[in-house]
Amino acid sequence: MTTKKFTGKLIAVDMYNCSDAIINNENDAKEQLLHACTAFALQPCDIIIRKEEAQSEYSLFAICKQGHVTLHVYPELGFATADIFSCLENAQPENVSKYLRTYFDADKSKITLLDRGDFGTLSDMKPHRRSKVKFIRRTQNLGGKLKNIIMKPRSL
Repeated sequence: MTTKKFTGKLIAVDMYNCSDAIINNENDAKEQLLHACTAFALQPCDIIIRKEEAQSEYSLFAICKQGHVTLHVYPELGFATADIFSCLENAQPENVSKYLRTYFDADKSKITLLDRGDFGTLSDMKPHRRSKVKFIRRTQNLGGKLKNIIMKPRSL
């Protein structure tokens, strides 16, 4: 059996202590996100800004060819987080993350990298939850049986 080769990169970035002047401007953030996606080959199709009334938090969603970028910004906390995903071979999501960290002027950041689509062997793809649930049920049933044996009155 031949498994289809699929690869995608997901990068999650948490940015702390971002510049107050920069983090409060959602329209400029939209322009910078568009520039980053275009410059690093994510091929953006559309960018959407979502902001609730009477709240400073806002979210940006860049819909890209075979990928996306989501950016959640919390100006009152000086915190922004981005998830960058792409399946395109020539895309550079790691450079998008560097660009966003520089743009928001974050003092500290935490980056998590994940390669998506590592199917491994056929046995790796089988769900393992079923056996764990079955084991738990066996344990629960065993507890009930032991209770019945221990509590059962012995005949004289």
